[in-house]
Amino acid sequence: MKHYLANVLKAAIGVAASFCLTTNTAFAGNLSGKSANELAKMIRVGWNLGNSLDATGQGANAETSWGNPRTTKQMFDKVKEAGFNAVRIPVSWSTHVSNNGQYQFAIDGQWMARVKEVVNYAYDNGMFVIINIHHDNDQWHMFPSNQYLNQSKKYVTDIWTQVAKEFADYDQHLIFETINEPRVVGDPNEWYFDPSNPTASVSEAIGCINQINQAAVDAIRNAGGNNMDRLVGCPGYVGSIDGVTTNNFRAPNDKAQNRLWISVHAYTPYDFCMNPSIQNHSWDQKFYYDIQWLYNSIRDKVMSKGYPVYIGETSSSNYHNVEDRKQWERCFFGFSKDYGVPCFLWDNNQEFNQKDGAESHGYLNRNSLQWYEPSLIQTIMETLGYDPSSVKDEIANEWNAYAEGKTVRIKSNVEIKNVDVISINGVKIASLVSGGNECSVDVNHNGVYIVVISTENGKSVKKIIIK
Repeated sequence: MKHYLANVLKAAIGVAASFCLTTNTAFAGNLSGKSANELAKMIRVGWNLGNSLDATGQGANAETSWGNPRTTKQMFDKVKEAGFNAVRIPVSWSTHVSNNGQYQFAIDGQWMARVKEVVNYAYDNGMFVIINIHHDNDQWHMFPSNQYLNQSKKYVTDIWTQVAKEFADYDQHLIFETINEPRVVGDPNEWYFDPSNPTASVSEAIGCINQINQAAVDAIRNAGGNNMDRLVGCPGYVGSIDGVTTNNFRAPNDKAQNRLWISVHAYTPYDFCMNPSIQNHSWDQKFYYDIQWLYNSIRDKVMSKGYPVYIGETSSSNYHNVEDRKQWERCFFGFSKDYGVPCFLWDNNQEFNQKDGAESHGYLNRNSLQWYEPSLIQTIMETLGYDPSSVKDEIANEWNAYAEGKTVRIKSNVEIKNVDVISINGVKIASLVSGGNECSVDVNHNGVYIVVISTENGKSVKKIIIK
């Protein structure tokens, strides 16, 4: 028995899938100490909750101001079931801030709580989660020009100080992204520029973005908790590959070691993926070379410097060309797999955008929780060499344990046969024969315990703290 308990304890402490729970924290994993490159390799493919928490409405219901329904846990369950193991949750903060004396840009408590609730939906599923500063690129908050530089640095410092402190206890499954597509709004080169010869305004913006990224990273690292271990993503001008390969771009100096990665957005090639002025959105083999150039640039000009890269947004807009889009996916996600660059599919829940065809990036119907075109998701997973049926097996094996006073509550997606609660020094405290999907075990003292459940799928362990 002692030998068995010792092995259980070693497994519980050493296995990355074990969980540490209290009554005050989310369903947190035990992922720590991984470098940026190691974490990047753990992310298979991601999905964006677009046009929800990044919508710029005001008040608690801002996330529905662009027409999407209120976000639910079931949405993330569906995304995970399809094979995605990461989500990017864009967040706009600028309509939820005010000066409270301590912070010039103090985040409204109700909005922070809602962001945290949505993050927990995915984080509790064991998924990687990215949150950022999204549509806050204006002269009143963050704007990359010398005129607004001090204010911009103050804004990102205030926001990230508050956010990083709020999420300080979360492990490496939670990732921060400093800013989104920073650019000189209204400039002739707002969206495109010559990386070898940027205009004066774009060159100035690139220098400001370097400083804004630095201010954000410094604020995150200074916030305490697990934030020195946190993976942080940094974009260049407009979030493009050109923005991080132009000579003036500089990654921040980081107090943490090997905890930065570089963010790129790539709707490549633009003529196929978005351009509404093109009449024929059929796949052409010439597009292969555009995508190859993108990934070669990522590998040769960024990854070669030691920084992993992720494509935080990509998609091909729906021009009633499903088979062509599947061809694009095979090419784009094929390079993603071969080059080790994880991608996050942009989804704004607009299957057909009548006003702007370029913005028809709806994949998951967030009302019915059905995929608009399941074969598109299937093609991505097949290209990545991943069988989504294995995700269903993982989900079937999922269970949760949490503390209520001195009672351990256990819920499982499959029938629980037996539960053992073992102290950290190997003493069995309690045992219970179950027969359902939920049960409770009373524990009389505070401390760290190992919960072992037996199901038809075998034994599984988690760590829990009773306070």
